[in-house]
Amino acid sequence: MKKQLLSLLGFVLAIFVQAQETEVSIKLKQITSVETNTKTGEYITKKYSFQNGKLTSIKTSDIIQSFFYNKEGYLDKTVRENEMSDWKEIATYFYDDKNNLVKYVNEYEDGGKSVTKTISYKYEGNKINAITKKSNSSLKFVQWIDYTLENGRIINESERDINGKVITNKKIDYIEGDLIAYKGVFGDRSTDSYDYDDKQSAMRLLVQNVFGKNYKTIVTLIAPHEKEFSLESISYHNFLKFSSTTPSKKQYEYSYTYNDLNYPKTHIEHTGLLKTIVNYEYE
Repeated sequence: MKKQLLSLLGFVLAIFVQAQETEVSIKLKQITSVETNTKTGEYITKKYSFQNGKLTSIKTSDIIQSFFYNKEGYLDKTVRENEMSDWKEIATYFYDDKNNLVKYVNEYEDGGKSVTKTISYKYEGNKINAITKKSNSSLKFVQWIDYTLENGRIINESERDINGKVITNKKIDYIEGDLIAYKGVFGDRSTDSYDYDDKQSAMRLLVQNVFGKNYKTIVTLIAPHEKEFSLESISYHNFLKFSSTTPSKKQYEYSYTYNDLNYPKTHIEHTGLLKTIVNYEYE
């Protein structure tokens, strides 16, 4: 009887995951956010544009970030530039034949000098080794992180020093497809916590169409380096609240309205004096 119950549970979970991963016909058309300083009244508008569900640009004031895709439809390059100057920042993505991210190259300015940051990813079974190098450093590597995969999601990361000794170890917890905790078990023992609603995530639509079937792994690898791809965006449901045991990290919350398909129409965020209203459009 116990074996039958376990088999039934496994079947139900498999159906749940399959249902969550099923492609839907709804696609993002545009996201617009307005961030207002409630004291001064000053505001910043940010516009995300899409074509056939794929993110093509993010425009903020005089800064525009453009997104380009390879022939397989995965993100190939982003270019962030100031339309009023010669400033430019370029990120390039490289994949293997299984759509695993194998290299990320970021070209930017630091202190008036051009810097190239290169992260190489090596896959061995359920392990990923990521080594970061910078053109302005004489070190063999700047950062060395080992990741552990389970069912296409990263569940653990360990940072090592130049001698291969573990500096920090962090565990990533999930519930019902949502990333709920990012917690230190060695070294930095802080915990970041995430809460969600029970509706369909607009941001998961975004990252799925940018990175394809391996979006859960790729976003987790790239989130520390690309602010537009947040860690919680791989979750099935919409992010509601962030909290942390690290005092310097501020707690913040979102509130939503939804359309008839249970995707967000709007969300509102309050962080100190800043109030941000985000509108979602679909096709």
